[in-house]
Amino acid sequence: MKRIKYLKMEKASLFDFLTMIEAYEEISAIRMRKVKKSILKRREFMQGLNEAFAYIAYAYKIYRESLKDKAKNNILNTNGKTVSVLLSSNTGLYGDVVRNTYDLFENDIKGIETDVVIVGRMGKKFYDESDIKKPYEFFNMSDNGIDEPSIKKLLDFVVEYTNVIVYHGIFKSILSQESFKTMVTGELMKIEKSLDTYDTRFLFEPSVEKVAEHFEKQISSLIFEQTIFESSLSKFASRMVSLDKSADNVGFSIKRVSFNLSKAKHKDINSGLQSNIFGGILWR
Repeated sequence: MKRIKYLKMEKASLFDFLTMIEAYEEISAIRMRKVKKSILKRREFMQGLNEAFAYIAYAYKIYRESLKDKAKNNILNTNGKTVSVLLSSNTGLYGDVVRNTYDLFENDIKGIETDVVIVGRMGKKFYDESDIKKPYEFFNMSDNGIDEPSIKKLLDFVVEYTNVIVYHGIFKSILSQESFKTMVTGELMKIEKSLDTYDTRFLFEPSVEKVAEHFEKQISSLIFEQTIFESSLSKFASRMVSLDKSADNVGFSIKRVSFNLSKAKHKDINSGLQSNIFGGILWR
């Protein structure tokens, strides 16, 4: 009887756990649907905008180099440094996308001179446990939707850098989330590596300085926000898939416990029948 009572309690606990998982899964699905449509519509436009920013930054750099020595190294109004930003999460249950994004981030920063910014407690945990000793700035950001005050605080920090590389998850499909990196301030370094094919001419109106300044302050903020939205979408989708797998595992456990409970009940019934049979024989 003790085993039957224990199995009944275990089965009830599993049903409660399954209900909780399904509730979290539905919440993730709602959040994913809420941001998916707008993010996917903006993605192609933002990629084109980022490429345009790269060419503008390059044209501005060439322009500055044609001036006096004092101004040659000033690319836009930034500090000339590179910052690598990791967008992770505060909690688990996001599948593999958070860990894979961190691995991409860690492998890249080992080989370049860069300042480090980490967003989310999971990323901070991974970084602190690694053998990398570079100092870093930590920012906390809510996992529950878009945290505008935290985004603004992070933007104010990274906008001073010439090259801003953001590591984040990206939504490919419901079942596929991949780690990705976006160069927010335009892929200037990539363009500089392929100067032999760079023969496009531009006309800037009213001036290259004004156009570059607008892109620096306004467009880079939009591109950076897009990477945060992309990261949120990939995390919600990844969590939904992860919870769905967990629900399947719990369902399998419920079936196993139900089978063991039936066996225990039959064994108890058989034991009672055997006692009655042997008891009847003795009293004859």
